[in-house]
Amino acid sequence: MVLQNNEMKPIAEKRIGFTIVLHLFLILGASAVPEDRFFFWLAINLTFEALLIFRVLTMWNRYKHDTERYYSIQAYWMLIGFSVFTTLPFVRMSYGSVAFWPLLIGTLLLFLVGHLLKEKIGEVFVNPHKLKQLVMWPTALAGIVLIGIAIMTVLRFQSVDENVGIAAFLYMLGGFAIFVATPFSLTRERIEKLKGN
Repeated sequence: MVLQNNEMKPIAEKRIGFTIVLHLFLILGASAVPEDRFFFWLAINLTFEALLIFRVLTMWNRYKHDTERYYSIQAYWMLIGFSVFTTLPFVRMSYGSVAFWPLLIGTLLLFLVGHLLKEKIGEVFVNPHKLKQLVMWPTALAGIVLIGIAIMTVLRFQSVDENVGIAAFLYMLGGFAIFVATPFSLTRERIEKLKGN
């Protein structure tokens, strides 16, 4: 009877600590770069994080006995938070330049397109017929890392803010994470349908 009680005990809440620690680390970096108005951006980022955590806890309460669904939703919110906090510094650095509005609009469009294509992306991960497309994802990530390192190296020798290279690199990783995150918001029923398409 004791073993059954332990097996029935919801374990979904155990992984939320990792999400919070990851986000807090990213929040400190996102608030510090660029190096002005740290506390102003810290307050904004912490408010956004509080909304994310509230949503995750709401989902935990709803799916606490369906850990597979909960982990999927938690992964979605973890990666969305990662995306927001890694794209923000580069967008903020462009403020006051002609690149700001195109970059801000482009970033918002990235989030929108990622959500509009979530089923097509999800299909790549679960459908055996899409194996060739799945191989492209690690290749794309490797390409982003190499391009990001090249950008960081070039910008290091230019007369720009010393943090702009790492901000550009993180922006690229955040953009990639958006497209990885969105399929996690799909329901199990929808995933099952995508497996057979």
